Amino acid sequence: MNNNDQQLLRRYINIINEAVEAIEEKWGTPTQVSPEEKGKYHGKSKAELLSAYNKLKKSGPHHKGSPEYGRMRELAFAIRAKSDWGKVQDSV
Repeated sequence: MNNNDQQLLRRYINIINEAVEAIEEKWGTPTQVSPEEKGKYHGKSKAELLSAYNKLKKSGPHHKGSPEYGRMRELAFAIRAKSDWGKVQDSV
């Protein structure tokens, strides 16, 4: 293996290591949900959540950090949770 091949191999290894670090990166802060917020959307159906989300979306754009932005993120998470991956029963 000549010098150019070794340098190329080192570059590939560095790229792979950076990719692995990015994939294995964890959240910087632990997520904590206050007890009052748990089950906030329990009585809502997925259709109701989508309706509320779309209503907020139409009134936007909402800037990051605003209460509306936070509510949209909460609604989006609740909608995902009521989809297949969340294994949450959809209230009818």
